[in-house]
Amino acid sequence: MTFLQFAIKNVQRNYKAYLAYFLSSTFSILVFFLFAVNLFHPMIGENITSGPVHSVLVTGEVAISIFSLLFILYSVGTFLKMRSGEFGLLTILGASRKQLNRLISLENIIIGLAAMVTGITTGIFLSKYFLMFASMILEVPELEFYMPVKAIIFTITCFLSIFVLISKLAPFAVRSKEIIELLQGNRKPKEPPKASIWLSIAGLILMAAGYIIVVLEMDIPFGYGVIAILVSAGTYLFYSQFSVFTLMRLTSLPTLFFRKTNLLWISDLVYRMKDNARLLFIITITCALSFTTMAAFFSIYQTIDEEFAKSYPIPFNYSSYSSDVQRENNLSLISSELDKEGLSYRTVSVPFLEFDSKTAALSTQGYNRLAELLNREPLQLKSGEAIEVNRWTNKANTRITIQENETVHLGSDTFRLTGAVQDNIFPEGSFGNLYVLNDSDFEKQDSVLNKGVYYGYSVPDWTEASTAAEKISAQIGTDLTAFKYRSSPDEYQTEQLTYKLILFVGSFISIVFFIAAGSFIYFRFYTDVQEEKGKYRNLRKIGMTIREVKKIITVQLSILFFIPILLATLHSVFALQMLQRLISVSIGSYALIILIFFLVAWSIYFLLLRSRYLRSLLEET
Repeated sequence: MTFLQFAIKNVQRNYKAYLAYFLSSTFSILVFFLFAVNLFHPMIGENITSGPVHSVLVTGEVAISIFSLLFILYSVGTFLKMRSGEFGLLTILGASRKQLNRLISLENIIIGLAAMVTGITTGIFLSKYFLMFASMILEVPELEFYMPVKAIIFTITCFLSIFVLISKLAPFAVRSKEIIELLQGNRKPKEPPKASIWLSIAGLILMAAGYIIVVLEMDIPFGYGVIAILVSAGTYLFYSQFSVFTLMRLTSLPTLFFRKTNLLWISDLVYRMKDNARLLFIITITCALSFTTMAAFFSIYQTIDEEFAKSYPIPFNYSSYSSDVQRENNLSLISSELDKEGLSYRTVSVPFLEFDSKTAALSTQGYNRLAELLNREPLQLKSGEAIEVNRWTNKANTRITIQENETVHLGSDTFRLTGAVQDNIFPEGSFGNLYVLNDSDFEKQDSVLNKGVYYGYSVPDWTEASTAAEKISAQIGTDLTAFKYRSSPDEYQTEQLTYKLILFVGSFISIVFFIAAGSFIYFRFYTDVQEEKGKYRNLRKIGMTIREVKKIITVQLSILFFIPILLATLHSVFALQMLQRLISVSIGSYALIILIFFLVAWSIYFLLLRSRYLRSLLEET
């Protein structure tokens, strides 16, 4: 028998030990391949290769490839740990370190190739439904099924590289261990857990500090990075120190510790918490990222119409300068196309002054005309006064703050700033700094500065005006020196498609991360199942009932399963609060729906894992 045949036979005979690693690899390949099918779809390639939609798909593919590498690395680590006893036995039988390393590398390549074949084949069968689902979510014409040759080649290239890399790295997991360590495997005696009260308190303080910065809206350098570091460090200390310290304190309470089966599950949980601190930390952060990402994207998508209306207070905008000889024709074109579509609209015309490319001004009368159209409060200014108008939508990071006795120099005059209008009145970015002047001050500047007239068409049903907007844009042309034309329906379609795709990609990745978090726990318990079988078999021999065994296992599983998800939920609540303030979008109600969805899904997964785990433990006890 050749060495390759031995490796293949080894995989075939002991397939149960390889199954979890194989399935996790297959899952990663399947997800990557389905995204690649979208990325290389002919319709996407022809229409939006250089656009934001393609960029979102590429970003999603990169994120999934990084996730796949880390996920498979964790899986292979768990897989090798389970088989350490087997490697020790082979070493005793005469296998050299070189042969052992070669065996591990060959097995990884075999499993990797099998996973690639399974993942890609499954992906080809599922790709039609995935394309249909993507078309439905994006509300675009159905993406037809095609033979994804490029996606297959791309997936094989990426994952062949990953598995070759892993086959080179995997032997390092056992190379440094002595034979006795390999033979002991998970049965190696554990040292008594230790925890520091000061580190426990420090963990709580670090998390609390991150939360307080968010709640009090404290302005500190590198604020978001500092918050992330504080909360992450606090979370790790919470698991490695505080949870262990708390459980150890419970062991010193006789009335609680010696009550029924508490002695068994508390003392065992102390060791489990210490052993799994890093894993629970990873699960918490992964779930928090999943919750926050999906809730944020879903909330932003649901409010896109409202936010776009803020960016474009008036849907159709035409700014005309003195050199504009097409003014009458263009204005007539806009009106006629809106009339043809049966859209009701109101018009407004307002003179403006442009001092340079970065500064413009309106008269009080002109501003109030726009304010009346938009149902906003009118302004009143005295001579020598000015009010600044925000050129961006009213968000926390774009608000205008006026200092006492602040002035602004416009033309040859200096004006005292008396306030600011926080809501933009023109489309975002139409002008640089925009000011409102007293009518007489405005007229004084009229003869010496570049003058233009703004024409606005307020269309209540602007989301239904896409056809009219397309026809106008096709005929009106572009002459930025004579006039500027912008309409919200033109930009809305691209923006909406981009946000839909971000929601689709973000949600898909969030769900993948969520499934991965559950898989991490599954791998952890699957690794310990043989050791746990022996322990519970002995407990049954000394008289413990099946019901008591199930109770102990359920309590331990519940704590290890739900503490990370509850802590992740708490992290997400504060992260979403910070995000809501940053983007000025109401997230609360949508975030609650997403969090409930994840909690329900996690609870179902817990019940399934508990059932499977109990069956594995009790089948021989």
